[in-house]
Amino acid sequence: MISRRRVLRHAAIGAAFIGSPTIMASRASAANEKAISIAFPTDLASWDAMNAVTSVTQSLYKCVFDSLLDITPTAQLQPGLGSFKWLDNNNQVLELTLRDNLLFHNGDPLTSDDVHFSFYTRLKADDTLAVAANFGKIVEAVETPAPNKVVFKFASKYITAPQRLMAVGYVMPRRYTESVGIDGFMQKPVGAGPYKLVDYQRGSRIVLEAHDKYYRGAPSIKQVVIQIVQDPSTRIAAVQSGQVDFAHNLPVREVVRLGAIPGLVGNLHPISSVYMIHMVNKGIYQDPNVRLAMHHAINTAGLSKAFFNGKADVLSMWAGPGTPANDPNFKFAYSPEMAKALLAKSGYTAKNPAKIELLSPNGVFQNDFDMARTIVQMWKEIGIDASATAIELPKFNELLRTDKLESPMLYNWFNPTDDPESYSGSIMNPKGRFSAWKSDDITPKLQALLDETNYDKRMAGYREFDRWTVEQGYACPLLQGIATVVYSKRIRYVPYRTGLVAPYAWTLTA
Repeated sequence: MISRRRVLRHAAIGAAFIGSPTIMASRASAANEKAISIAFPTDLASWDAMNAVTSVTQSLYKCVFDSLLDITPTAQLQPGLGSFKWLDNNNQVLELTLRDNLLFHNGDPLTSDDVHFSFYTRLKADDTLAVAANFGKIVEAVETPAPNKVVFKFASKYITAPQRLMAVGYVMPRRYTESVGIDGFMQKPVGAGPYKLVDYQRGSRIVLEAHDKYYRGAPSIKQVVIQIVQDPSTRIAAVQSGQVDFAHNLPVREVVRLGAIPGLVGNLHPISSVYMIHMVNKGIYQDPNVRLAMHHAINTAGLSKAFFNGKADVLSMWAGPGTPANDPNFKFAYSPEMAKALLAKSGYTAKNPAKIELLSPNGVFQNDFDMARTIVQMWKEIGIDASATAIELPKFNELLRTDKLESPMLYNWFNPTDDPESYSGSIMNPKGRFSAWKSDDITPKLQALLDETNYDKRMAGYREFDRWTVEQGYACPLLQGIATVVYSKRIRYVPYRTGLVAPYAWTLTA
C-alpha cells in the first residue's frame, strides 16, 4: 500500500496566497445582503448554449439558460421548461409540452419555434456543435404542432433522450439569435434561465442578476458575481479571507481545515462523476500490454487516501457503488508486478522504456494536475518513462472533437443522470464526440445496449460491456468524484449529486 507521505511527495502542492485585485473588486460589488461572490475554476469556451459540454461549466450554462427537462438535487428527472411523454412503443417519437408564459431575458416568449431552431435548424447546419453529439444525426424531425407542443422524431430508438434533454437541452431564442447573428449572441447572450448575464470579462468575471420573470420565481439570491480563478490556492485564500462567499473544487484537506474556521462551512459529498484516463488508440497506446500495465500500476486506493481523505470510492468500472450498472464482484487489480510483466512481454526494459505522456487540466477539477503527476510517478516506478503536461479544457475538447488527441488525458467525467448510457454509452462510443478510444469491435456490442428497451437487460448488458472494455485496456476508470466546496455561513447551500453549483437553489441566512 502506497503511503500518504509518499504520494504527497510526488504531488508537491503549493498553498501560497496569490493576491488578486479582481477578486477584491468582486467582493465589494457583492456587498449587498442579497448578493454573493463565487470563486470558480474555469471559464466557458463560449456562450453558445449548443456547445455546453464540460462538467464544470454546466453550472454556468444552467444559470443563464434553462433546459427542456430538469434534474433534482438527488439526480432525478423532473419537468423543466416542459414535460414529456413517448408517443410510441419504440422510443422514437417524443412529445414535449411547454409551460405557459415562458419568457427569455429580453421579454420574448419561449415557444416550440425556439425549440425547433435550437434542436433542428442549428444542429442540421453545424454538426460540430457539442449537442450534435447527442441529437444531430439521430433527430430526423422536430415538429411544432402548437406553440406549446414539440414532437421529436428520432431515426432510431433513443431510450435516454429525456435524460439528454435534461442534461444539455438548453433552448436558444430564434428571433434574437437570427437578428444579431451568432457572433452578436456570443457578445450578449440571452437565455430563459434563472439569471441574466449583465457583465462578462473573458477569463476574469461573470456578473449575473436574477431573472424576475423566471417560471419558477426569481431566485432568492439577486446577484451572483463569479470570478474565474484557475489557481486553487488563490480560491482557498479568497474564501478564507472573506473576499468571496463560495469557493469550488478545493483540495479535501483544505475543505476540512477551512470548515473549522468560524463563519465558514466545508462540504464534502459524493457526486456522479468519475476520475478517469481517456485512452487513445494511437501510437504506443495501441499495444494492449502497455495500456493494461498503465492501469495495473495506478494505486487508486492510495490516490483516494492522499487526495480525497479516503472519501472517493475506488472504481473498477464507470458506474459507482450502489448504481444499477455496477458489478461489485469485478475488481481491477493494483499490481506493479503484473504491470512490469506486461511491459516485458512487449519488450520494454529499463534500457528500452515505454515512453508516454499524460495530459491533465490544472486546477479545474480537485487535485487534477497533482494527481496526474502522482500517476506519472507510479508509472516511472514500474519502468515507464512518463511525463505530465497541463492542458486547458477548451484545447482538449478541440483535440477530442477533431480526433487529434495523441496522448491519454486525465479527466473528470460528469454524468448528469447516473444512467450507464451517460457513462460508457458516451465515453466508449466510437461514433460519438466524447470518445477518445475508437475501435471497430466496440460498436456492435454497444449499439445493442443503446437499442435495448428492457431496463434489466440493459443494466446487465452494460455491466458485461464495462468489464470487457476495462479488461481490454480501452477504459481506465479510477475514482468516483466528490464535491469539495467551502462557503460562508450566510449561504444555505444545496448539494447536487451531479455536482452542479446552483446558486438559484440557494438562500441566504440573513
